[in-house]
Amino acid sequence: MANGNNGLHPADKRILEVLQKQGRIPNVQLAAEVGLSPSAVLERVRKLEERGIIEKYVALVDNKRVGLGTVAFVAVSLSLHQKDSIENFHHFVDGCAKVLECHHVAGTEDYLLKVFSRDIDDYEHFLLTHLTRIKGVDRVRTMFVLSTLKRETAIPLEFGEGSAACQAMKESLNKDSNE
Repeated sequence: MANGNNGLHPADKRILEVLQKQGRIPNVQLAAEVGLSPSAVLERVRKLEERGIIEKYVALVDNKRVGLGTVAFVAVSLSLHQKDSIENFHHFVDGCAKVLECHHVAGTEDYLLKVFSRDIDDYEHFLLTHLTRIKGVDRVRTMFVLSTLKRETAIPLEFGEGSAACQAMKESLNKDSNE
């Protein structure tokens, strides 16, 4: 039986919730947490992988501890919205290790990048010798991260503001503002 809001069986959703928090959990332990047999869980995980729902397994690394303490969000506007210019920019992003994320966005800018650097000087070098020299890049706007209040990698499998956690927070905030 699939859940109507996202097409996932409740058991698959639970498997995904656990795996997103504990990617190296042994199958037997995962089965115990989900309430299914190890063979059934193994089969479900295999199908989630085949369907591309589980893309890959990774280790999350503390960027500061590996010397990449400067994080910037970089909004990029292209002057030319032609195939060659766009492909050139995409090729640069694909090959640049400093760019961890690139999103094509609607609005004033065309792309939003998440860039990791050692420090401000390292970022400046990236900006002046690489990013701004790409044919078709018109404007770049940089926002440096001062601190990170929340960093999640788990995709929420329950959607909307109606989720229990969002609803409780909303009620708490409304209560505080009414006092």
